[in-house]
Amino acid sequence: MRTRHLLIAIVITILANLAPPAAALTPHGRHVTGTVQKVDAGAREVELLPADTRTPVTFLWDRQTTFIAGLQTVDAAMLKKGARVDVILHVPFFGKAFVTKVALLPRDRATRAK
Repeated sequence: MRTRHLLIAIVITILANLAPPAAALTPHGRHVTGTVQKVDAGAREVELLPADTRTPVTFLWDRQTTFIAGLQTVDAAMLKKGARVDVILHVPFFGKAFVTKVALLPRDRATRAK
């Protein structure tokens, strides 16, 4: 009887180790392009209006977030209201959305003329 319980425990252990690990986050975020509406530098929070929707997206950044402008790494001070950016957005099941990369996009010629 004891051998049977041991065999069942070994089989369950082997089957449990064969299951793939589950992750709460996708390994790759999604690209979102839009215009910055609000920046709260103290809370490290940004409200972005995506180009394809009318619903703003709010996200956080941290020390590991990379900021890029003109092919160079810059600091978060480049985030200003009205800036066009492309971000890699991660939306976890729990907690707030965050970004791992923020790239400042050049302004359109039509926008520059105004």
